[in-house]
Amino acid sequence: MPAAIKLQKEYGDALQVIFVESQNSGYGKSIGMATKSGWLGNQAIWTNQHPFSTGGNGLPSFALLDANGKVVLKGSSSSMHGQIKDSIEEMVKASSGAPADVPSKVAKVYATLQKGSYAKAVVAANKVIAKPGSKDTDAILAAANAALSATEAQFAGQIARADWLLANGYPMRAMDIASGLVKGAKGNDGMFARATALKTKLEGEDLKVDFAAAKTLAKLESALYEDGGSSKLIKKLNEVANENAGSAVSKRAKQLVEVAKYSQM
Repeated sequence: MPAAIKLQKEYGDALQVIFVESQNSGYGKSIGMATKSGWLGNQAIWTNQHPFSTGGNGLPSFALLDANGKVVLKGSSSSMHGQIKDSIEEMVKASSGAPADVPSKVAKVYATLQKGSYAKAVVAANKVIAKPGSKDTDAILAAANAALSATEAQFAGQIARADWLLANGYPMRAMDIASGLVKGAKGNDGMFARATALKTKLEGEDLKVDFAAAKTLAKLESALYEDGGSSKLIKKLNEVANENAGSAVSKRAKQLVEVAKYSQM
C-alpha cells in the first residue's frame, strides 16, 4: 500500500492507483485501516468493485494497465515493484508527446493539446486536413482527423469531469477545470461557449453557499486524513452536513463522518 500511494503522489494525474477490497474485509474495516494508516487524502481510489481478475491467488497482487486498458504487467506487487516503476515511467514519457508513428505534420497538434490549448489544437489539425501535402496524403489525413477527434474527446472529457465534481460535492475543483477550459477554448466558438456556460453555472448565486461549505469541508477533510477521526471533528462534519442539507457537499460531509467513525474502531 505505501509504495503504491507514493507512486500516486509522485505521478499525480498521470497515474491512477485503484485499491480493490479483498478477502471480504468490508468497507468499515478497510476504510478505517486506511485512515489510521494515513493512506487517504491523495488521488488513489478505494473500491469494493472488482474490475477483473488478475488470475493470481496470493496477496498483494496487482495489474498495471496502459491508457487503452491493456494489461502491461501483473503479479505480486511486492516482488515486482521495480518493474512497475519502470513501466509507469515509460508510459508517462510516451504520453507526453504524440502517439508513435504520427507524421511530423500532425505531432504539433498533440504538442498543443498537451498544453490544454484546445482551440489552437483544432486549428492546427484543420490546417493539416486542408493541406496534407502530396506525399503519404492518406496517412497524414487519417492522423490529422484522429488528432482532431482526440482534441474534441479530451475537451468533452474535461467538461464531464467538472460536471461530476460539482455533482459530487467538489465545486472548487470543478471551477479549476472550468477556468482552464475557458482559457484553452478561446478562438473556438463552440468550445468557448460550452466552457463559458460551465464557468457561469459555477459562478451562480445558487452555488455560493456550496463553495463556502466546500472550503470548510476541505479543511476538515485534511484534518481527518492527518490526525484521524475525533469526536470533535465528527461534530464539525455533522454541522456542515446539516447546515447544507440536500446539497452534494452535505452528502460528502456525511460520507466523511462515516470514515471518521470507522477510523476510531
